[in-house]
Amino acid sequence: MSTINMQQLKKSYQDIEVIHGINIDIEEGEFIVLVGPSGCGKSTLLRMVAGLESITSGEVKIDDKVVNDLEPKDRGISMVFQNYALYPHMTVYENMAYGLKLMKMPKDEIDKRVQDVAKLLQIQEYLQRRPSNLSGGQRQSINLSRALLHDPNILVLDEPTSSMDSSTEASVLTRLADYLPDRTMIAVTHRNTLLKLVTRVLVMDQGNIILDSPPDQLK
Repeated sequence: MSTINMQQLKKSYQDIEVIHGINIDIEEGEFIVLVGPSGCGKSTLLRMVAGLESITSGEVKIDDKVVNDLEPKDRGISMVFQNYALYPHMTVYENMAYGLKLMKMPKDEIDKRVQDVAKLLQIQEYLQRRPSNLSGGQRQSINLSRALLHDPNILVLDEPTSSMDSSTEASVLTRLADYLPDRTMIAVTHRNTLLKLVTRVLVMDQGNIILDSPPDQLK
């Protein structure tokens, strides 16, 4: 489990500031969702935490350690994007196992992890298919599975289920929350399904946090 602390976090592109001094404390095991209109800075904020976007000023701390200059791979974070960057020439199994092979993980451990996560997300029947033979929602499940395989301390989700229908999305997210009950998670969504699972809702507008509330107190 990990804590995340953002202090006076700002992001500018040339002379245009798009994130305006955000302060957020996220405790171990919290599930936070960011909501707000398109272009308000949600995805930019996630990418700054994950190390995929540089920080103009301020600090991001993970477990009280400043990580501004740490590479993404050294932050203990797995990030899932809305678009699914799957290798078209590989099977689903090979796509899932690829990152673990690069880590030189033993073959039997790779197989166990792949099978366990495939069972969790109910994608066992797709393991020998290629991504081109799957629907958009199924490909998003594969994309999500690759993040879970690394057993991250922090999971960052940017519209992870946008291609799924509502019932599939609810089922996948409920299983995800049960599988990672003690992990810290931050998600961006435009849909209401996540609100049943999260600890807090942060509402963003024009690069600012304008509301920080438990989901049951939202009006």
